[in-house]
Amino acid sequence: MIADNNYNDGVRETNKTKNRRLILEAGIKVFIAKGVAETTVRDIIRSTGLASGTFYNYFKSKEDVLVAIFDDFAKEIGKNIRIDDTQPNNFEDFLRIKVTRFFKFVSSKPEIYMIMSNNHNLVNNFSINTPQIILEIDYLKEEIKDGIKKGIFPNFDVDLFALVIRPITDAVAQEMIAQKKINIYKYTEKCINFLIRGIGL
Repeated sequence: MIADNNYNDGVRETNKTKNRRLILEAGIKVFIAKGVAETTVRDIIRSTGLASGTFYNYFKSKEDVLVAIFDDFAKEIGKNIRIDDTQPNNFEDFLRIKVTRFFKFVSSKPEIYMIMSNNHNLVNNFSINTPQIILEIDYLKEEIKDGIKKGIFPNFDVDLFALVIRPITDAVAQEMIAQKKINIYKYTEKCINFLIRGIGL
């Protein structure tokens, strides 16, 4: 009996994960095709093939779907950026490692930036701050503060830098994704030069 319960629990969890993924994938597709303002919950449900009741087990609105899409994306980006296999010699090296990884990931999954680019009035670089995005910025701040303590990085206002790095990298990523031929090196250097000059380092 216990084995049956464990099996049923496992099936339920698998179905929950699958349904959530279906809804988010449908949300991405519809947001890109119709725009956030024109998209309805019904559009998303229709694209999943799920019952409307199933949708509302996971999300209350299309805005909740949008936030979840950004949150999951931030989590994936964080995993890629925080790989600790290269030790920077200075702050510029640190930025180059992080920004290059960020742009490589973004170029392999451009969907989020397509949503941003198609919905400037509703989805901009400053408005979507999900719990995971905030957490990833906090991780970055801690890495920078650790570099300052070790004397590898210059001492500067980390909180101010954390405020500007996301809108700048997001804007450059959107510009990069819009190009037919993506040049990660070119846009990495463009982003780093702006950030370094912007904080006077």
